[in-house]
Order: sequence, then structure tokens, then C-alpha cells
Amino acid sequence: MTKRLIRVGHSPDPDDAFMFYALAHDKLDTGDLEFRHELQDIETLNRRALRGELEVTAVSIHACAFLLDKYALLPNGCSMATAMGRWSSPASRL
Repeated sequence: MTKRLIRVGHSPDPDDAFMFYALAHDKLDTGDLEFRHELQDIETLNRRALRGELEVTAVSIHACAFLLDKYALLPNGCSMATAMGRWSSPASRL
């Protein structure tokens, strides 16, 4: 069976590592999908997303406005950095 490759772009930050741990360590049955994790800084991921290079990727909130024609926002939550540090919110609260 040929597996479909899904490239997942995310940062090496602890919050992204936590979100993708199960997928990255084969803790989930992915069926006919193969996931390749591409760890890069958010600016690089923004630029790659603008070129449509990745099937799934983290991007900055600013980049979202420019990507509505290329990507769908997934309903799995987010994390954001503020001057006071990081905070996370489940999608149901957004």
C-alpha cells in the first residue's frame, strides 16, 4: 500500500513539540498517511506557507490573513506569545 505523504511544518518550541508528540512518535494509527515533520522557525514557515509548500503548517496569526485561499484553519487550538509569555487556548474558546 502506498502511503500519502503529509509534510507538517512546525517550530521546535516546546508547545509545538507537545502538540505533535503522538504523531511524531507513531502513537497514532495514521492509516494510509505518512507524516514528515519539518521543524523551522515561524518566519520560515510563514514564507513556505505563502508559497504553498506544506500540506499542514503552523503560521503566525499575521500570516493567516494572507493564507485563507491556500489553507484551512484547523479546529485544534493555538498558542500565542505575548510580552508576558506564552498562552494557549482550545479551539472551542476562540
